[in-house]
Amino acid sequence: MKLRLLFAFFALSLFITSCGSSDNLDGNWIKSSTFPGIERSGAVSFVIDDAVYVGTGFNGKDALTSFYKYTIEGDWKKVTDFPGTARLKAVAFTANGKGYVGTGVDDEDNRLSDFYEFNPNEVTTDGDIVTEGKWTLVTSEFPGSKRQDAVAFSIDNVGYVGTGYGFLEGEDRSLLKDFYKFENGVWSTINFNGEKCRNTTSFVIGGKAYIVSGEGSANDVWEFDPAVGFTAKKSLNKDNKWEDVQRSEAVSFVISNKGYVATGKAGSYTNEVWEYNPATDDWNEKTSLEYEVGAREGAVGFSLNNRGFIATGQGGSYLSSMWEFNPTMKETDDDNF
Repeated sequence: MKLRLLFAFFALSLFITSCGSSDNLDGNWIKSSTFPGIERSGAVSFVIDDAVYVGTGFNGKDALTSFYKYTIEGDWKKVTDFPGTARLKAVAFTANGKGYVGTGVDDEDNRLSDFYEFNPNEVTTDGDIVTEGKWTLVTSEFPGSKRQDAVAFSIDNVGYVGTGYGFLEGEDRSLLKDFYKFENGVWSTINFNGEKCRNTTSFVIGGKAYIVSGEGSANDVWEFDPAVGFTAKKSLNKDNKWEDVQRSEAVSFVISNKGYVATGKAGSYTNEVWEYNPATDDWNEKTSLEYEVGAREGAVGFSLNNRGFIATGQGGSYLSSMWEFNPTMKETDDDNF
């Protein structure tokens, strides 16, 4: 299959970069509870209250539908499988206490446009087996074209999805820049004045979203305010000395009103970690991921109880490890590798 060959090529051709960090940077990575499902890359995650839900993705052979819930107090728990086509490189967001998952690509390289809603307060029954969570098809046709590698986030119970890689009507596959919002079950278009791009990362602070770097937009950081629209922030260029923030397939999370970007690819896998302060529109380098943690692409990143985590991904092999980042702790050598 085309997709399997592509993943095999990356596993063989990419290598882990040196950390690129000087000593005495702030931040420490601490080993957390291992993701219990099949190792995977290209999964999605969404947070509802104090729980994160992680699922779909690709294990090097097949696209996946399995989903798991994690809470800091209760560890990992299996929930109802995603009912749609098994996929990777989809998007997810949360609105009104429910999770939404859609778009992506299957393991036959077919791009997808459907969206499903996950209600954690209902259950699915299969014979004598009762599983937490129920999925419902929202739409079989996302209003944009079929795509993978898009970006998604939510603000005040409104979901936003845009960019990616797919098909424009009457054209070959292409990078995309169209953007949509999902409010009270209705999709509508919004204007994005950035470049066509894919594999960006995003985080939300103070009711504003920040979209960072990616393929086709390596230098770019955009702020989205629902009342204003998109505003360009300082460039990730050599003049600002932030070119090392540039990457694709990164993850991000928020701790104490600052955004953190980690993992991904910058020509090869990168393990550098950068902190964004929206109050000053500045970036600061933090402690890189240790080699034992593993630089990776296609991971998931999320925040729970003001704590930041990364999990799963691909770093030469497919991964199930999860790590927590503490931005104020100095790096230690006893982190239970």
